[in-house]
Amino acid sequence: MKSSRFLICFLFITVLSAIQNAHAQSTHDAASTMKTIFNPTINGTWIGLGISYGPYRDGESPDKNSVTSETHILEDMDILLNNGVHKWHLIRMYGADAASEQVLRVIKKHQLPVQVMLGAWLSGKDPMEDNRAQLDNVIRLANEYKGIVVAVNLGNEIFVDWSWHKFEIDQIPLYLEWVDEVKSKVDVPVTLADDYNFWNKPWSQQVAEKLDFIVLHAYAMWNSQPLDSAVQWTADVYNDIAKRHPSKQIALGEAGWATSSIPTNGDERLIIAEASEDAQSAFFTAYHAWLKENKVVSFYFEAFDEKWKGGEEKPDGIAEKNWGLYRSDRTPKKVIADKLVQ
Repeated sequence: MKSSRFLICFLFITVLSAIQNAHAQSTHDAASTMKTIFNPTINGTWIGLGISYGPYRDGESPDKNSVTSETHILEDMDILLNNGVHKWHLIRMYGADAASEQVLRVIKKHQLPVQVMLGAWLSGKDPMEDNRAQLDNVIRLANEYKGIVVAVNLGNEIFVDWSWHKFEIDQIPLYLEWVDEVKSKVDVPVTLADDYNFWNKPWSQQVAEKLDFIVLHAYAMWNSQPLDSAVQWTADVYNDIAKRHPSKQIALGEAGWATSSIPTNGDERLIIAEASEDAQSAFFTAYHAWLKENKVVSFYFEAFDEKWKGGEEKPDGIAEKNWGLYRSDRTPKKVIADKLVQ
C-alpha cells in the first residue's frame, strides 16, 4: 500500500514538473520571439525616436577628412535638443572616424543628454585595411564613450544589390566573423543597417541570426510612392520584415523626404512624388506620429542638408543634398519653422 502511494506521489510530482518546465520554456520562447535589445533611455525616459546626423558644414566632407569645430557641434546639438518639434536625444553617425570622435568628445565634455548609434563604415570597394581600421576604431570608441555610444552599426547598405560599396554574398562569412569579434569586445548591441531589399532575401537570415537587432532602411520616396501612401507603405515594409525575422527587433534606420529633386539626375527618375518643404512637412508629421504610436526605435533621415553628398560638382538641387529638416546653413525648413512661430 505504501509503495502504491509512493508511486502515485512520484508520478504526480514528475508530471507537475514536466508541466512547469514546458510552461517556462513556452514563456521563454514567447519572450525571445519579441525580445527588445535596443531600448535607449535617459533617466528612465524612452528616447527611441532618433535622427541621422552628419556634422559636416559646407565645404567639409568625409572625403576631405574634415573635423567640424566644437562650436559648430555645440550649435547642432542645441538645435536638435531645442527645436520646438521634437527633442532628439538619440543620433546616428555612420563612420568610426575623426569627425565622429569629435562629436563624441563634445557630448562627453559638455555632458549633453545625447546618445549615439555609432557606425563602422565598411566597403567592399575599399582595401581591407580600411575596413579593419573602422572595426578597430568603432570598438575603441564604444569602449571609451560608454553611456554615450549605445549601439554599434557594422556597415551601411553593404549587401543590398544596388549599393555602390556592396560586399558579395560569398563575403558574408567574413562579415559574420567581424560581427562576432565586435560583439565580444563591446558592451552594447551590434547591428547592420541595410535596405529592405536585402532583409527580404533568404540570405539575410544568416546575417540577422548573428545580430542583436536589425536596422531597416525604407524610403517611400525612392520607391516611387506618392505622398498620400508613403507612411502606409513604410509601415507595410516594416511589418513584412518583422514577419520574416520574428525573433529580431526591427529598428527603422532611414526614412525621410527630400525637399528638392532633379529627375534627370540618375536614380531620381524613380521619384514621382513632390519634392518640397510642404511635402516633407506632411510626411514627417504623419511618419513621426506612426513611430510614436508604435514606439519604433528609429532614426529619421536626416537632421541637416549635406552639400557634399552626391558629389560637390553636382547642382545643389539634387535629392542627395536635400534630405535635412534643416538647410546646411542650419536654418529650419517648413516643418520646423512652422512650429517655431506658433
